[in-house]
Amino acid sequence: MNKKSSKLGNKIVFYLMFAILLLVVFFSAVIIYSTNKTVENTMGNNGMHIAQNIASLIDVSAYEEFKQDPEENDLYWELRAELYDLLVQNGVMYAYVTDVPVKGKTATILVDAGDVNDSTVYMPGETSVGTEYEKVEGAINGEGSYADVIVDEVYGEYISAYAPIKNNAGETIAIVGVDTAATEVKEAQQDILKTILPFALVSIILLSAFLIFFLYRYVKNALKPLTFMQGASIEFAQGDLKSAEKTLSNISHKQENEITDFAKSFRKSIEQLKTILANMNGTAISLVKVSRDLDDVMKTVRVSNDEIAESIYKIASGSEIQKTNNDEALSAMEEMTVGIQRIADSSTTVASSSNDMTNLVNSSVRDSQTVVQQIKNVENSVLTTEKHVKELGEKYQSIEEMVSVITGIADQTNLLALNAAIEAARAGESGKGFAVVADEVRKLAEMSRQSAEEIRNHILGFQTITVQALEEMTKSAEDVQSGSRAVESIGDDLNRVLESVLKVNEEIQDVSAVTEQMSASSEEVLASMEQVTSIVNESVEQTKIVATSADDQVATVENLEQTINQLQQSAEQLNKAIGQFKL
Repeated sequence: MNKKSSKLGNKIVFYLMFAILLLVVFFSAVIIYSTNKTVENTMGNNGMHIAQNIASLIDVSAYEEFKQDPEENDLYWELRAELYDLLVQNGVMYAYVTDVPVKGKTATILVDAGDVNDSTVYMPGETSVGTEYEKVEGAINGEGSYADVIVDEVYGEYISAYAPIKNNAGETIAIVGVDTAATEVKEAQQDILKTILPFALVSIILLSAFLIFFLYRYVKNALKPLTFMQGASIEFAQGDLKSAEKTLSNISHKQENEITDFAKSFRKSIEQLKTILANMNGTAISLVKVSRDLDDVMKTVRVSNDEIAESIYKIASGSEIQKTNNDEALSAMEEMTVGIQRIADSSTTVASSSNDMTNLVNSSVRDSQTVVQQIKNVENSVLTTEKHVKELGEKYQSIEEMVSVITGIADQTNLLALNAAIEAARAGESGKGFAVVADEVRKLAEMSRQSAEEIRNHILGFQTITVQALEEMTKSAEDVQSGSRAVESIGDDLNRVLESVLKVNEEIQDVSAVTEQMSASSEEVLASMEQVTSIVNESVEQTKIVATSADDQVATVENLEQTINQLQQSAEQLNKAIGQFKL
């Protein structure tokens, strides 16, 4: 930890030393440049003053005259000699006078100072290096100017300075130029640098050393908290929050800066994280417990849903069977209703024939009374049976009542038809028509009984009541048989025939009424069966919907169970992850 922090401090100090070294180099370069420029400016200003001095000593009017005819004449040689004397007096390399150049052009030489025998002197009208408009512009528009150091292969290094020659009107008519050797400039620059630069460098180095030492101490103290913070961060990464907090407590906060502020924030973050992890640990434990409880509850709910779904499917299956049975019973009831209607029609025909026969055997009224009495007994027995059937129907369903009544009436009609057939046979030729009608009635009664038997087979639950009804009907048959034997004792007496005819006529009337009642009852039963069938069909559809909903609920419970399992796994993983931290 110390090694890494030391490296960081050393790097900072190294970069500071490098920056200071750059500053030393920069300041040295600035000193050298400033010294050189100062010397050059001094020499330039000196040259400019020399040029101004020469300009003030020359004959201005002579130069105005020479400008009119710049040729090698006597005036030229006088001006040249004068300028040469001034050159020698001021100790410069060269001196010359040029005309005033036009902007962008180079000035031409008017007089070049030099010895008479010097062949390198510029003649009037020639141009020379250093007389461009840009260089002499300061002399044209002001008091004078000078150029930078010029390096020439022939003449070496020199500085050119310029001053204006003005007439009495203040107009610049010419320019004086002087060249000063730059060797003096170099020597002056070196002398100054030898004097100033060592002192400046020593001062800068000492100041830099003191600054580096101070910065090193300051950086070391300022970065010291990073050592503890690094250790705390390692302990924090390892999950040992307690040790990390203890390590951070060793940091001194005497110096308030970004590092100490960061250390405070780091320590506060660890404290908050400890609180959060403690809360999360409690929450994770509670979450694991709740998820396990939910898992147990969901298992119970799943078992219950499976049982409910199984029950609903059984109900749906039973509803389908009930629907099939109701459809079959409804079909049988429709057939029975048609048969009963046919019986009613036949009973009307039989009643008409019976009335005709009654008129023929009216003389046998007294003998037929016994038969009538016996038939009434049979009627009473049938009524008793009907009463039992009605009581049974009230306890169960109106359909059972109607079926029992129809069965009893059909059997009674069959017995009456049989009795009527026997009486018709005894009547001989006069009873043949009645025998045919009685046979039709017997057939229709037999059809009704068969239809009732089909309904009885579909309603197995009514067996006990049906047995009671059959017993009553058997008793009625015995009464009819007793009546039949009484009628047989009459013999061939017409009175007995009349009694039998009257008895049969009355019974046929009863049968006709009962048949009408059966027809109405059968229609009511048919309507009830249709209503029951509609209710059963609706119940089947609702049961299917409930079964579908049960399947959806089972699927939802399975998805919820999977979610709870995932929640439990996540809670356990969270609890395990929190357990890695030492609070």
